[in-house]
Order: sequence, then C-alpha cells, then structure tokens
Amino acid sequence: MRGRFINNFFDYFELVFADSPALKREVYKIRYQVYCEELGYEDVTQFKQPLERDPFDTHAQHFLIRHRRSGLCAGTARCVLPFDEFAHKQRLPSEVFCQNALNEQIITPIGLRRGDYSEVSRIAIRAEFRRRITLDQHAYLDHQTYNFSQDELKSFSHIATCLYFALAAYFSQQDSIQYLIAMMEPRLMKHLNRTGIYFQSAGDMIDYHGIRMPFILYKDDLIANIKPLFKPFFDHVSEQVAAELNAAEPLALEIA
Repeated sequence: MRGRFINNFFDYFELVFADSPALKREVYKIRYQVYCEELGYEDVTQFKQPLERDPFDTHAQHFLIRHRRSGLCAGTARCVLPFDEFAHKQRLPSEVFCQNALNEQIITPIGLRRGDYSEVSRIAIRAEFRRRITLDQHAYLDHQTYNFSQDELKSFSHIATCLYFALAAYFSQQDSIQYLIAMMEPRLMKHLNRTGIYFQSAGDMIDYHGIRMPFILYKDDLIANIKPLFKPFFDHVSEQVAAELNAAEPLALEIA
C-alpha cells in the first residue's frame, strides 16, 4: 500500500528547479510563512516584503514541490554551494552559525576542506501540506478549502522525502562536491535512514532554532544504499534533476 502512494506521488505533485526570479520568490514566500510567521525563527521586521531570504541564497540551488491541480507551491529546500558563479569559495550556514558543533575528530580524518562539501538548508513545507487527516477522517478546514482527495492527503507525507531526494540527486551529480552537510533534528535523520539516505553524525547537539545536530553524507554511500521500496522514486527524481541541470543556465547572481 505504501509503495503505491510513492508511485502516485507525481500524479499530484511536480518537482520544480527554482532557477528564475519568479520561482525564487515562491521559495522565499514559503520560507517567510514557515520560518517567520509560523515558527518565529526569523524576525519579520527584518524583511521589507513577506519574503525570507539571506546571503546564502546568492550561491544556492533551490527546489520547489508544486501541487499540480491547485498550482500551490507546497514545499522548498536548497543546496548551498561552497562557491559562486565565479568559482570563488563562499561560506556555508554551518560555518557561520554552528561551527562549534562540528566534531574535529570526525571532520579532520576525512580531510574535509571548504569547497569539498555543500549544505542542505532551509527545508520548509507549508502548513496546508503538513497537517494530517483527523482521526474521524474529516479533513481540516485548510484541506476542505482546496478539496484535497484522500489519496492526495496521504501523499503529503512524501513531500519531505521528495525534497531530500532532489537535494541528494543534485549533490550526486556535482563532480566537485564529495560531501553533503546538514544541521538537522536527529529524528529527521532517522526518517531519512528509512529511505536509505544515511547521514552520519558529525558533531554535537546545538540549540539553533531548536535542537540540531551536524550530519554528513558521503557521495560514495548515497546511490548504493537507497532502499528498494524507494528506488523508483529516487530514480525518477534523479532523472528530473539531471534534465533540469542540462537545460539550466549557469548559477546566476541573486536579483533583489
């Protein structure tokens, strides 16, 4: 049963490579709703518009998940790159905010150097696409507004999986990047382990927008470990990402 909903996910949603100013606005809009209005992680007074963005967006690739029938953008994630379009090395979020959490006994032996790794960052899913069906099988008001079907509602749990698969697929197709760093809740890491994406602990817990812990993913471990149940899902995402990369323009500077 679970596999059927994975296979049907793309009947309801599409993965979008957010590489235009209009699509990036959708990215920032979701992040503002989640990180500023809903969770209060960022101060709304710091933004002139309801768009949450930061300096790392200038050297990041963004993904969106869009609900086909309504056209609503349901979620977003980014891969922050260690260099800009001119191949100048750039700082990553963990280097700025969470450097002390990284365990040098793990990082030093593998020779992790700036420029060798990118970072998972700013995963956000709109509240309408996170809420589950109530126990009496009646949908929340938000769901009633958009008339989501039962199958659509059940597919919501795979939005985060699709975003992480997109980030992993993008990472796997970057020849110059060997590692992927993530600052995440340990319980999210356990969720990813169920799909076959095995981030390994790379440091200590830290209180940064809630309890977070640094994790690292090795490129050589990625493809071989995807679980058979999720392999068709991952392969489909990988094909989409490869097609988008072939068609995309080089990483452009952010336009305010």
